[in-house]
Amino acid sequence: MKFVQYFDGHIVINLFGLLIRIKKSAKPKVITVKECGIRKSSSIKQDGEGAVIVSLTSFPERINTVIKTIKTLLVQTMKPDAVILWLAPEQFPEGEKDLPPELLDLREFGLTIDWYKDIRSYKKIIPTLKKYPKAVIITTDDDIYYAPDTVETLYKSYLEHKDEVQANRCDVLRVEDGKILWAKTRELFLDKNRGTASFKNRLTGYGAVLYPPNCFYKDICNEELIKRLLPTHDDVWLWAMTILNGYKTRLVKGYSESIDYIEASQQYGLCKINKKGIGMSLEEAYEIILKQYPEILKILEEE
Repeated sequence: MKFVQYFDGHIVINLFGLLIRIKKSAKPKVITVKECGIRKSSSIKQDGEGAVIVSLTSFPERINTVIKTIKTLLVQTMKPDAVILWLAPEQFPEGEKDLPPELLDLREFGLTIDWYKDIRSYKKIIPTLKKYPKAVIITTDDDIYYAPDTVETLYKSYLEHKDEVQANRCDVLRVEDGKILWAKTRELFLDKNRGTASFKNRLTGYGAVLYPPNCFYKDICNEELIKRLLPTHDDVWLWAMTILNGYKTRLVKGYSESIDYIEASQQYGLCKINKKGIGMSLEEAYEIILKQYPEILKILEEE
């Protein structure tokens, strides 16, 4: 790791192994979309076979800032076949009338706005998976400036490793005494796992993740089970559903690849909920998934 580097909106100083983070104020980026951001000749089959679809969701508190994220997805070096934003009608009762004009204008450049019931962050993939079960699906979060090569990098890696999930960022897991633990940030900065595929690479959705067709276990769209077990931990659920189906995750770019957050977007979101004493912590999520699917532990231990 470098002595000083920029990481996720912070300046990180490595002082003899101790990481000191200093919040860095960033100027808002201006992203201009000048042409259609999806393949113009694209005609997606009914089941999505052969298509590459970028899928995300948002909610009222971020509906104005998600515009910036979508713009970065419409200026990619490799154009996908579709960019779909899923919204919940319960959260926008007036439909398109509740949406900012600037967001609606992005439809001219290839954005699709579609509607699905409120299943929180799971809206970023489940409705797309149901509608296009044979598509290559790339999920993103709604509060990130994505690099122009995000789609291309993930897809190129997929072409070389079609039997793996592709993720730009992962938590690296380990198993001790029948429990799932994860590497400390200092270890992750070393990027030892970059370019490797493992069941212990637990995808983190905000880096963007590519899911190959048929990579999920049969319970993937069981919304009742999701609501009962992990209503706010989609990354843990999606990871579990892939390894139960025999798919490892390949860490494409690496943990030290900095993520640029959209300004004024971090006061809302699951990061405020998924903490001990507030909502379900990550530790609790791992305990719940292992209790429901004990075979996961065996998979991890045997790798």
